Amino acid sequence: MNFLRTKAAALGMLLAQLAFAQSYPSKPVTLVVPFSAGGGTDIVARLVAERLRQPLKVNVLVENKPGASAQIGNRYVIDSAPDGFTLLVGTTSLINGPALFPKLPYDAAKQLRPVISLADLPIFLSISTQKHSAKTLKEFVEVAKKTPNMNYGSAGPGTTLHMSAEWFKANTGVQAVHIPFKGSGPEVVALAGGQVDFAMENLGAVQPMVQAGRVRLLGVASPARHPQVPDVPTFREAGLPDVNLATWIFVMAPAATPDAVVALLNRTINDILKMPDTREKLLQQGFVQTGGSVEEMAQRMKDEAVLWGTVIKNADIRIDQ
Repeated sequence: MNFLRTKAAALGMLLAQLAFAQSYPSKPVTLVVPFSAGGGTDIVARLVAERLRQPLKVNVLVENKPGASAQIGNRYVIDSAPDGFTLLVGTTSLINGPALFPKLPYDAAKQLRPVISLADLPIFLSISTQKHSAKTLKEFVEVAKKTPNMNYGSAGPGTTLHMSAEWFKANTGVQAVHIPFKGSGPEVVALAGGQVDFAMENLGAVQPMVQAGRVRLLGVASPARHPQVPDVPTFREAGLPDVNLATWIFVMAPAATPDAVVALLNRTINDILKMPDTREKLLQQGFVQTGGSVEEMAQRMKDEAVLWGTVIKNADIRIDQ
């Protein structure tokens, strides 16, 4: 009898979820960006929101909730109703947060669930042409190993750019001191001026200095070459391990969001990402569209948690909360 009651309860819950999914969405959907307006994550979120309105037949809003290293926005979505109407546009920072901030007020891995991967912002090894004449990644590594007092710049401690540079050091044997800046803007100026030797940077930030001949791109830490700079080899092609070091942007939902709603959102956004116009607009900002299944995204999150957790531990990166 207890078995039958349990089966009946499970069936009732499933039918309730299906009924809810059939009526979803019945009101505006909000994409929460845990960063200020105007940044890369915000740009991607607004592009997706704009294109979601027609297939969902409701208004799709973008709400910025910056602060506390994205913790304010993350917590807001975690505490929201699990009904698919409040979603998080998260980044790599959500994955590496537990390793960087041991006392987080939430457990994102348990309290959020993957919906869909949106885009990667690949990271390039960028060197100052004012200080180095190397034309290839291999040549730069050989010179760097013999050069004392090497340094590298980053957009700030604990950023994906900072951790990518530590990965590069660990996998090449290059020794360099970290020089943190308050954002990519001043860091790229210092790189172009020769105040720092190299940096791991996004294409959009360094491209003007590359075009001016003051910065040179030696490799991209992604599985494939970037369409905007196809002459720049991948790290694997240059002799380093095959790796995908990128600022990754994706959509998450509260953990109890119904499977059917997540499946609908995944399918709809995948269709949007396959549109040539969407891919082109993302590329204009340096992003490469990704997409894929919920299962693929979940596996990548696990893999990246190991990747970045190892980098953070080995480099002893600590961020004061």
